[in-house]
Amino acid sequence: MSLHKLFYGFRPDKKGLSKVLGELEAEVMEVVWQKGSASVRDVYDVLRSRRQIAYTTVMTIMGRLADKQLLAKEKQGLAYVYTPIYSKSEFTRSLVQEVLDGLLEDYSDLAFAHFIGRLKEDDEAKLAELEKLLQEKMQKGE
Repeated sequence: MSLHKLFYGFRPDKKGLSKVLGELEAEVMEVVWQKGSASVRDVYDVLRSRRQIAYTTVMTIMGRLADKQLLAKEKQGLAYVYTPIYSKSEFTRSLVQEVLDGLLEDYSDLAFAHFIGRLKEDDEAKLAELEKLLQEKMQKGE
């Protein structure tokens, strides 16, 4: 499965990575990104300290993330060790690009207007930075 297909399930009402992953999937990915690589036991121990959860649930979620090609798994001894295929920054960059490309393709005027309005409300410095980037892009003829 490509990241493109993964983002079809975009849920804007959710927070963070739960916009495209299930809440538990997002939590597991955060743990694996933090550790760099992890066994089911490693992730289970972290999650168990935060909530009641079954070992088999963590094992199922990590298997699904491997099926979605977000985690690679490698047998080490009796256990599998899972490693992220994409860094967190690669994953989030792809997410932002997919969402914005989709909005700009169909609703560019509305998306631009909202984006600029939102920047102005939140931070004048960000709006100035955007203006600078636009000027640089126009000078380069892009």
